[in-house]
Amino acid sequence: MAYCVHCGVRLGEGEKACPLCHTVSVDPAEKKVPSPERAYPTHTPEQLLVRSKRYFLTLFAILLVLPALLCIVIDLLIGGSISWSVYAFSALILMYVTIAVPIWIDKKKPYFALVTGYVCLMLYLIMVENVSQSGSWFFPIVLPCMTLGTLMCLLLVRLYRHQVLGKFTMAGACTGAVGILCLLIELLISVSFGSIALLWSPYVFAPCLFVALLIFFINGNRAIREEIRRRVHF
Repeated sequence: MAYCVHCGVRLGEGEKACPLCHTVSVDPAEKKVPSPERAYPTHTPEQLLVRSKRYFLTLFAILLVLPALLCIVIDLLIGGSISWSVYAFSALILMYVTIAVPIWIDKKKPYFALVTGYVCLMLYLIMVENVSQSGSWFFPIVLPCMTLGTLMCLLLVRLYRHQVLGKFTMAGACTGAVGILCLLIELLISVSFGSIALLWSPYVFAPCLFVALLIFFINGNRAIREEIRRRVHF
């Protein structure tokens, strides 16, 4: 005669759960048949990782090829030649390269991923300048701005990888870097037009600097830092 261990209701013969509280009944004398296990795994974790990367990147490429071909067809049907579809086609290639390279390469090579994205973006913008014939703006404005941004990203990654910055302070450093980069970008643009003026960038720099300093202050105060970490599980 068996009874439920939770509510004490008498169990019928062969019942696997209590009819009242639905607690599962366990017979310690029942023999458990172990599930057969393979002596060797069919695939190693590294092989599964490579296979999943290949599947995702192949699927991603197919999804980008379809809109690229659609843009070319629409461009040919409307204008009779390939004109604006060059921008869309090149932008989709740029998107694939900038996303695929960090996924495919090892996580221990972030510098290579950043430099690859930088080079691809530069080539795309050079193409835009030449095809659009909108004047010379790449070398005096875009090239130094993008170079500064990439160098700042490389510096932040290096500081994080060498544990100079933690996850929390990395957020503050990135926020401050955005404000500084906005100042430099507007300064380069104004210099290229023959003047030195800061109109909009100080409004971006001021809140970014405030947030960055606030983050570093919180990180330096152990009591506040631990309280925030306990509440948000950071």
